[in-house]
Formats: sequence, C-alpha cells, structure tokens
Amino acid sequence: MLNKAEQWGYRLENTNPCRAVRRNRRRKCERFLSHAELARLGVVLAAQRAGEDRLKAVMASAVTLLLLTGCRSGEVANLQWPDVKGNRLKLRDSKTGPRTVWLGDEARAVIAALPRQRNVPWLFWNPTLRKPVLRLSNNWPAIRDRAELRGVRLHDLRHTFASHAAMNKETLPMIGRLLGHRSTQSTSRYAHLDDEHVLDAAEQIGAAIERMIA
Repeated sequence: MLNKAEQWGYRLENTNPCRAVRRNRRRKCERFLSHAELARLGVVLAAQRAGEDRLKAVMASAVTLLLLTGCRSGEVANLQWPDVKGNRLKLRDSKTGPRTVWLGDEARAVIAALPRQRNVPWLFWNPTLRKPVLRLSNNWPAIRDRAELRGVRLHDLRHTFASHAAMNKETLPMIGRLLGHRSTQSTSRYAHLDDEHVLDAAEQIGAAIERMIA
C-alpha cells in the first residue's frame, strides 16, 4: 500500500517505513510436468477435443491453450473473440494489466477449431448452461485424474510452460515477456531446470574448459 502511495505521488520516493521489514518466507512451487506427463495429458486432451461431449471438448481446448501460451486460467477463461487479433491475443485485463500474448501455430489452430455461437462473444462457452465457462478449475480435476497427474494444479501448467522454455535455452527476459511479468525477479521462480538439464550443462561447460586447458 505504501509502495503504491509512492507510485501515485502521495508519498515522497524511498520513504516507505516498511522498506527494511523482512517478508515471510514464501513457499516455493517447483512443480512442472515432465515429457512423459505432458504426453499423458496430451492423449487425454486430444481424446476430449475429438469427442462428442461439447462441454468436455471446450474444456480440453481451454486447457490446451493454457499449455501452449503460459496464460493464467482467468486470462483464458475470459477471452472474447474481439481479443483474438491474428497471431496474438490482446488481453483487456490481466494480473499486470492489459498485455499482448503471442500465439504459435498450434495455439492458433486450437482457437480456429472452436465453435462460434451467434451473439456469443466468449471463446469458451458452456453449451448446456448457455453461459461462459469462467472457472476452468472446476473441470480440471477430471482431466488431471484421467492423465494420472496426482496433485497437479491448473496453475502448474503455466509453470510448465515457463520451465520448458528455460530448458530450451530461452532467456529470463524473454520468458518474462511471454508470461507478462514486469520483472525478471517474478520470472526466476518459474525457470527451474530439472537434474538432467543441469547435468548436461555441467558436462558441456566442463568439456569446454577441458579443451582449453589440455
């Protein structure tokens, strides 16, 4: 609150009396899906998207879009067709305010396959209740259990997107831009590498040094 007061000009800069107060230690969440887990989830999502249950198909498409973009669940659930601008999404509001989400070919294909309802602006529409699906978390447990992903939260899909981006050598500034973070400090908690990639990096660096000192 006091930091906001400084930003808005109600206090002088750097006068926050709480600046030196240490925050409580935050619980670190390092859960992201492995290649095998992603494969199992992909099988379940593909089956539901191709099935005859329209609500399950819509939910599977929403979860797939979460995986492919790293968006928060609320950002995807609230998408409307005017937000889709070719190869990007123009989010009207998010945790960090309006932002652009870039779409790869796979994400654009998911959106293109969604049924469009006359006079319905939302991308993800519950055909049974005839209202938008605004809480993806309600349907996530069923998908998670079918994919045998015990304890995995819907938000862990965002974590998975960022972690695999890091393992594919993307930089923290780039990952932060994709996720809509304002600082790399926020991004760093998503950019965990598994032991296999850490070992690979150690071997490459060791080999390079060995060549130089040989």
